[in-house]
Amino acid sequence: MGLILLSLFIVAAVAAPILTPYHPTQNVAASLVPPFWVASFFGASRYSQNTQFNDLRAFTNTTGTGLNLSSSLQGPDAITLNVSSVSGGTILVAKTLNYPYSAAPNQFQGSVSIIPSGVDATLSPKVSVFIEHQGLAQYGPLWNASLVLPGQQYHAELSSFDSAFAQSLGFPLGTNINQVVFSSKGTYSLLLIINLPQGPFQAGFQVTNFSMRLYGNTFGVLGTDGSGSDIFTQLLYGAQLSLLVGLVATAIGVSLGLIIGLMAGFLGKFVDEVLMRFTDMMLVIPSLPLLIVLATVLGTSLLNIIIILGFLGWMGFARLVRSQVLSIRERPFIEAARASGAGTGYILSRHIFPNIVGLTYVNLALSVPAAIVGEAALSFLGLGDQTAVTWGKMLELANESHGGLAWWWVIPPGIGIALLSLSFILVGYSLDELFNPKLRKRR
Repeated sequence: MGLILLSLFIVAAVAAPILTPYHPTQNVAASLVPPFWVASFFGASRYSQNTQFNDLRAFTNTTGTGLNLSSSLQGPDAITLNVSSVSGGTILVAKTLNYPYSAAPNQFQGSVSIIPSGVDATLSPKVSVFIEHQGLAQYGPLWNASLVLPGQQYHAELSSFDSAFAQSLGFPLGTNINQVVFSSKGTYSLLLIINLPQGPFQAGFQVTNFSMRLYGNTFGVLGTDGSGSDIFTQLLYGAQLSLLVGLVATAIGVSLGLIIGLMAGFLGKFVDEVLMRFTDMMLVIPSLPLLIVLATVLGTSLLNIIIILGFLGWMGFARLVRSQVLSIRERPFIEAARASGAGTGYILSRHIFPNIVGLTYVNLALSVPAAIVGEAALSFLGLGDQTAVTWGKMLELANESHGGLAWWWVIPPGIGIALLSLSFILVGYSLDELFNPKLRKRR
């Protein structure tokens, strides 16, 4: 069971770029929205998901005389227009959306850029942006401008994140514009309207970044955090760092404990006394306060955290190795090796270490959870790497931002830490049974 759990975490960590298209800190949805599957429990009519306007196209209306338009798509959000007119008219650039949800989105956000050519102060077309609920209402203008400078880029951000945005559309301050505009299911159009001046006119317009995205009130498998980042993505990438911290820090600690235990047990006398008194001194120092002090003094980079955890995790294993070496060095095959002229290094590497290698593997597996929990504790206290997305960092941000009220932000990293630690503990117990025949169950 432990090996299965550990394998799942390793696959998730290695395949994270394949399993999710997002970056852990990328803003992908509205902040603090629950997972999409909550709609199955509380009713789909209360929830919406991310969607966006698509199908870019341009056309003319019926007004105007001698109005000619040629257009060329340059991508999903860009189009080039060439216009000629005898007596004015209107050009429409549109994107459509079949909104399938009964609930309004949390926010909507879009943009538009337009670069005119062949215009001047006397022949300046007017441009504006509207949202139209086909057959029901039109909202806007979200933005308008006069195109008077050829080659000049006119740009606008269209966002309901701005609290004053409702006022610009003629609604009272504080109106939830998302619920007003996207009030029900239906077909919506995002319209860029270019009003041409009267009289003979010929110009070009390069429209880019013409898009609008609606952020629903649910997202993904595990929802989003306080900044709108995907928690599922953070969980996968956090598994990478937790495995890295646990394995590397434990390898450092086990290596130190092995070296010190071998030297103290085999050399004995003064060397044993000095090394064991130092070990005892390290054992009586409270580990968490010492971790906090060292992390504060040395810095909170991930490398420093790994080194600190490694150098504070060797004492118990060193004493265990020493006790085993004290027993093994008195056995007849060690005396025979000495009598044949074998040196200390040869005896340690060829006779003593092979007899404690099983103990090393077991302790390696059983010590990883302590390193994982240690890193999580430091991150939760704000002493972890501020640039790394770890499970402890997720818990810290959840606690600081919203007091842990968003359960979908708190539970996944907590379960991840618990299950990954459990997997190593189960593997350690299995290795202990494998290397220690006394612990094997009778068949």
